[in-house]
Amino acid sequence: MQNDESLRLILERGETASVEFKMSLADSRKIVETIAAMATIGGGVVLVGVRDDGTAMGAELGAGAVERLTQRILTGTDPRVFVDIDQPVYMEHRLLRIRVPAGDGPHLAFGRAYYRSGPATVAMSRDEYERRLLDRLRESSGFERRVERSASLSDLNPSAAARFCDLAKLRSTLPMHGLAVGELLSRLHLGDEKGITNAGLLLFGQHPQRQLPQAVIRARSQRGVVEDSRSIGGTLLQQIEEAAAFVARNLKMRTRRDGLVRTETSELPLTAVREVIANAVAHRDYRSTAPIQLYLTDQMLEIWNPGHLPSPLTLVSLRERHPSVPPNPFIARALYLAGYIEEWGTGTLRVIESMRAVGNPEVVFDCPGESGFRVVLPLPGAQPFGVSYRASETLAKLANGLPFRSADYAEAAGVSVRTAVGDLSGLEKAGLVRRVGIGRATRWVHGAEERSGDEPPRE
Repeated sequence: MQNDESLRLILERGETASVEFKMSLADSRKIVETIAAMATIGGGVVLVGVRDDGTAMGAELGAGAVERLTQRILTGTDPRVFVDIDQPVYMEHRLLRIRVPAGDGPHLAFGRAYYRSGPATVAMSRDEYERRLLDRLRESSGFERRVERSASLSDLNPSAAARFCDLAKLRSTLPMHGLAVGELLSRLHLGDEKGITNAGLLLFGQHPQRQLPQAVIRARSQRGVVEDSRSIGGTLLQQIEEAAAFVARNLKMRTRRDGLVRTETSELPLTAVREVIANAVAHRDYRSTAPIQLYLTDQMLEIWNPGHLPSPLTLVSLRERHPSVPPNPFIARALYLAGYIEEWGTGTLRVIESMRAVGNPEVVFDCPGESGFRVVLPLPGAQPFGVSYRASETLAKLANGLPFRSADYAEAAGVSVRTAVGDLSGLEKAGLVRRVGIGRATRWVHGAEERSGDEPPRE
């Protein structure tokens, strides 16, 4: 009866910004749009099987309907919205209730941002979407400054502080040697005897994951039949060192010959590995419950972190000298002083140059659906990785050998048709798909194009 009472109150109050009634699942696209809008504004509930006036009629659900809706919500929202679905009974009518949690910044539905204006779901303007994204970045920056009142100086590791001071003495403009941990915190603006910030705990805590369990690196290596995996915690400096060591021990040596001189080098330059890991630690969104993920295969090292590329940076600008726009400036400053990262936006250039120097394929920077940031360091002889994770993942979903439209790809990827066309153009350049037909009759098929000698190349 408790469920009935809560439903009665919702039905009596009617539709609001956080409550939506739907008669059926006939238009699941609009349901997904409403879910994305509710997640953006702080959560809500969608009741299916209810008229607009709040009269419960019951939801007619075919076999597998809930599973299909759940899958469409996951593939259609970005960042993904993980809803809670149940089927309560009210006045002898079985309803479908979709509880929508508060989201992490603006959420997209099929490549478009929405919000709730009263009981209506409204498309968000580009300016509003960008403003909300910037607000999200500011909130992420504010997280590192948040004071953890339950923590005290006894929760800090004096050895970690002493090691930091030893590393920072070359870059700091102030004397660092012999500083007590409390003095170090004050100098770095990371807290005092009244409280310690999240950044202070992450950098110098005895057990940072007690307060911040999300701050870990999940590392996995799969080289042929040999697998290795571990969860790396500790302070941020420890995480960088241990993650780099994990990669190093799972890399193989390769023989290179320069004239008569034969040398053995690692499959990846370890300076690039360390740089990418340090940047992931420095720039991740620590509000997210997702860990940094490191995955090594026979083709590549992939490092993903829950973060975003802050304005005005773009994927193109990362390949040239660019400003440094850290979302966690206090953490970034500490890592700079300790020599783990550079302050002036040159880290990506060093990674690119070190990979080119050993003859490896080009580095890939990617923002897969704005759901995080990804860097791929290809191993020697790897196939080109100029295709985004989203594109390769979506192509796998469509791997049935049949021609498909741009709209089919857009629905499978949960993006707009315009974005889909861009992805497909990239897949075409990589030789993974080819275009058949022109105009409205255009279809895409798997595999590179086989062109006869007398057929002119397509522009």
